[in-house]
Amino acid sequence: MECAPIIISVYDRLDHLKKCIKSLQQNELARYSDLFVISDAAYKQEHVSQINEVRTYIKSISGFKRVYPVFREVNLGGHKSVLTAFHDVLQIYDSFISLEDDIVVSSDFLQYMNEALVFYKDEKRIFSICGFKAPFLLPKGYGEDVYFYPCNSPWGIGTWKDRWESVNHDYFDRYSELKKDPKKYKAFTSIGFYIKGILQADSRKEIVAGDLRIYYHMFQHNMCSVFPVVSKTQNWGFDGTGEHCGNKNVWWAKPELDARNQPTKFIPFNGYNEELLQNHRKFQDRINGGQIAKWLKYTWVHRLWKKFKKVLI
Repeated sequence: MECAPIIISVYDRLDHLKKCIKSLQQNELARYSDLFVISDAAYKQEHVSQINEVRTYIKSISGFKRVYPVFREVNLGGHKSVLTAFHDVLQIYDSFISLEDDIVVSSDFLQYMNEALVFYKDEKRIFSICGFKAPFLLPKGYGEDVYFYPCNSPWGIGTWKDRWESVNHDYFDRYSELKKDPKKYKAFTSIGFYIKGILQADSRKEIVAGDLRIYYHMFQHNMCSVFPVVSKTQNWGFDGTGEHCGNKNVWWAKPELDARNQPTKFIPFNGYNEELLQNHRKFQDRINGGQIAKWLKYTWVHRLWKKFKKVLI
């Protein structure tokens, strides 16, 4: 089996990167995999020394088929740096596996990813293979090794050239487009109320929500992702060091990694398990504040409060 290349994006978090690399090195397929480590340049002068330490470490990485350090000379920002890396790698390969530097993986992560990329290659409704499994309850008696979900998770992902290049990653007002059709907007936000705030913030150019733009593409083309029933990844970035993750103890971001050491049985996509989707939705709403937060964040009350705060400031 030819292994897909691994792409890791990093800025100045040396300890996170070391933990990520160490977990990958525990995978048997690491020595058959090309590794690209993308190091963006500093956007603040005080970050230069930390980035230099990261780059020194990158040059020492071993345990892979080949290691390709990519050191940016100017700061592109996380979103543009990653998109550029994906584009460049896909000029050579037909698929890739992507990790952020704060992701730790199970010892069979690469086996799972590469086998899934082969199994679902010609199933065009599958946009990506994801490694993270949120700790929500699966339906009683659910006996499969994987499940399907109409969204994407960046916490360890694999995809193919044709799927990735079909996405429009540029800005446009997706919120206004969806609001033209109330039924479509309701369906889009059915994965969890949290997505409403991200959609609006991206459309107002307050943030660059790359994952939201991918989900928009998946929604428009009726696509889904494959997830394991036991997580292959953990996110250790909720420590105040990340671009989007705050400094808080997020228990659900570090579920117990799959240690069963058994092959994954993949299944063809024949529709969704509705109970599973409902359980996932309830979990997402709960970790994002529950019904009170839903009411406060996405109604006129929240908009009025934001205006009031501006007056106070």
